[in-house]
Amino acid sequence: MARFWFVRHGESVANAEGWLAGHTDAPLTPTGRDQAVALRTRMTALHPQRVWSSDLARAVDTARLAWTEATPRLEIHPVLRERTVGAWETLPRDELRARGGFDSLLTWRERPPGGESQRDLAQRVLAGLATLDDGSDTLLFVHGGLIRVIVGLLDDTPVETIGRWNVRNTEIVERDVRRGHWQSLLSSLP
Repeated sequence: MARFWFVRHGESVANAEGWLAGHTDAPLTPTGRDQAVALRTRMTALHPQRVWSSDLARAVDTARLAWTEATPRLEIHPVLRERTVGAWETLPRDELRARGGFDSLLTWRERPPGGESQRDLAQRVLAGLATLDDGSDTLLFVHGGLIRVIVGLLDDTPVETIGRWNVRNTEIVERDVRRGHWQSLLSSLP
């Protein structure tokens, strides 16, 4: 079994201001930077063989502030990006709620205009993880949507409820994953 630690990035400007970021590069706030620095003490208890990050600045900056060890070195993987919400990126959450579109973000198959569904996100990330699967303990600095979907699948959460879990900024979610399981999940994706 390989251990995977999924770490959500620190508070971003999008989080603080209440808008959807998706692939938009929303930087960390000063609070988010402090949260990332505070992770350092928790990182000393982890012994990953690999350290990965999404290529979006909020995840990369969290990783660089939290993971200060020389080895293993931080690797950037674009496949670990947050779900794109297409035309809804930079839209305030309250405005989307008022339009009646917010609940569709929580469904498994519905897509925002020009964006990805939760299923699309799962397919993209699982394909990437399956390709990189070598049985190594891995620390990942990623995004709330990715954690909800991937950990939800690992935990056999019904897909219609996966989107309802609120992953806090800098929360660490730990799971053991047997080699080949990423491919199994991808092959059986609902």
